[in-house]
Amino acid sequence: MIAVRNEDIVLTRRTQDGRFILFTSTDVRPIWPLRWWGAVADTGGDGHGILARVDTLAAPEGWTAAQLLRVARRRLAAEAARQPLPATRVAVAALNLACLVRLERSGAATAAGGRDVQFRAGGIASPYDWTIASQAGLDLPLCPDPESQDEGITPEQLLIIVDQLLLDAAAAGLPIPGLLQAREHVACALEAEGRRLADLRGLPLPPHT
Repeated sequence: MIAVRNEDIVLTRRTQDGRFILFTSTDVRPIWPLRWWGAVADTGGDGHGILARVDTLAAPEGWTAAQLLRVARRRLAAEAARQPLPATRVAVAALNLACLVRLERSGAATAAGGRDVQFRAGGIASPYDWTIASQAGLDLPLCPDPESQDEGITPEQLLIIVDQLLLDAAAAGLPIPGLLQAREHVACALEAEGRRLADLRGLPLPPHT
């Protein structure tokens, strides 16, 4: 588990089944627009640290909101092809709309759109062609199973991270056109992903926290 000081934890959010995401202020500089840079995701057996930024101007490195959206959309599109549940189709449609928004300020690198993300298979059997997304030397090891119960980062966790990025970017007043609209699409996708998981697991749908 990645060691995080309590005083560095800005907030904690959880998935439907209780996996946490810790948003931390570790190494955040005073001039940066957001109060956190790192997110530690509970992978079901350990914690995986993710550097996340709304765009390339917000921090010197890390996954941008657009890149994380691309990873989540590609994973859920693969799941929709595997088993086209109504909730999955809703999530993919919402992410398609979110990805159409240019989530970067004037002067940010065009690579923030996610075109530099690489996808490859991991070492664990999965119904998906890939379980690891990479960019600039940073890896995102995704949970290999459709029910998001094995070890790895789940699509729900990715969407929660993007949701928090967009909420905090809006609160900071960053001049990104369509920021709130993109966040609405992400919130829709997050709710739909919760319904998809509840359908697969045969469980009632609890609220997000």
